[in-house]
Amino acid sequence: MSARRTWALILAKDQLRLTRECLTSVLALDPAPDRVLLVDNGSTDGTATAVRAEFPGVEVLRLEKNLYFAGGVNEGIRRTLEAGAGSILLLNNDVVLERGTLGALRRALEENPRRAAVSPKIYYYEAPDVIWFAGGVVGRGWGLIRHRGVNVKDEKLRDGAREVDYVSGAAALLSRGALESIGLLDPDYVMYVEDVDWSARARERGWVLWYEPSAKAWHHVSATSGGGLTPLKAYYRLRSGALFLKRHGRRWERPLAWAAYLAWTLWLLPGPLARGEGRAAGALLLGFFDFTRILLGFRPPVRRPESFAPPSPRA
Repeated sequence: MSARRTWALILAKDQLRLTRECLTSVLALDPAPDRVLLVDNGSTDGTATAVRAEFPGVEVLRLEKNLYFAGGVNEGIRRTLEAGAGSILLLNNDVVLERGTLGALRRALEENPRRAAVSPKIYYYEAPDVIWFAGGVVGRGWGLIRHRGVNVKDEKLRDGAREVDYVSGAAALLSRGALESIGLLDPDYVMYVEDVDWSARARERGWVLWYEPSAKAWHHVSATSGGGLTPLKAYYRLRSGALFLKRHGRRWERPLAWAAYLAWTLWLLPGPLARGEGRAAGALLLGFFDFTRILLGFRPPVRRPESFAPPSPRA
């Protein structure tokens, strides 16, 4: 099936202002997607009602509770594949796209039938010439997951289209054939690294992940999870990193990865301690504790993102 029957799939959890901005940019794409689906992932700010009223051409799939990133995206992917999508433009609701982005992504996807997905170059929205993502890299041996080009000004990066270790779930065009071969995102991750895991499963089956810098997007980074090192991010980056290493890393890499993540944790820890952010520091230490347990073969402990939310103000 041609990638040219494209659905845009936008996942939203509250943040109605950002969702409006994202949808406006998607509807202005040239060429445009054939259909647009907004998955409302348990919003409490009236997102579904507002989008239906303001964007009548957009289909809305309302989920009654937050299924987190993988769960919400998977519901949308199932809906689009059932409707005959040949490719799916997956987007966070805090992303805006340059007008020609879909055309560039689709050309790159169709150039090689073994390409599972293509990511654009993604910039910080607040610093529009500074790169947030120029392809994903998984460090060999150490297991560290990083964005190529992050925090580099666009003019200073020697760039070009290339094969990468992973695409970003914030903005990527996914092939139907790859989704049918690889499967959906793994909800066990809860938050973070779902896209890296999906990409690793793709590479293990002989698929290629691609980065196309002529396609461009801008990202309100961490708009949903909060800016800075929140307890939520501190914990789940470590937990999800351990799950990925356990599933895709070689056994001999685990001691090196443990040392690398310990160094990363110790490097981050003084910041929240100096700012008096005890909950963030505690979540970071808890994350490393669970990271260690997972690498040793224990089951991931049952923890939910809500337990890391800021405490409600007293009346």
